Amino acid sequence: MFRTVLLSVAAGLAAVLASGCTSISELPPEELKKQGDTPEYALGREMLIAFLKNDGRAFVSRLEPKVQEQFTVEKFRETRERIVRELGEPVSFRFLTTLEMTALKPNVWAVRFKRVNPQSKKEFHQEVLFQVVTALADGKAHVISFNFK
Repeated sequence: MFRTVLLSVAAGLAAVLASGCTSISELPPEELKKQGDTPEYALGREMLIAFLKNDGRAFVSRLEPKVQEQFTVEKFRETRERIVRELGEPVSFRFLTTLEMTALKPNVWAVRFKRVNPQSKKEFHQEVLFQVVTALADGKAHVISFNFK
């Protein structure tokens, strides 16, 4: 019995020690800075500023005409009201990354929301992801889709 317990502990310890050999690489700082200098980044930033300011016209104006047919200013208002009801008031955002894809550029942002607990009256924050998928045509970024996750 003692031998079985000892072997189990040794096997567990070996698994834990062996798992620490993972290396993580990150883009060099100059590459990270370049991500913020792209038309896709600027477009996503403009959309989020419009979202925080509750400016449906500015938000929808950044979308391609075919996307505007489905996501109107009225749809923006309804969607934003639902998001605010569920998550709180949007207060800030930060760029996270651009995912690698062949023709499309999915930019991922963290959006921070503020709420007040109705019972305790304490303020708290939470973040969700916002993804803007763009494609370049004629040197200009075009929004193909976007969503909160």
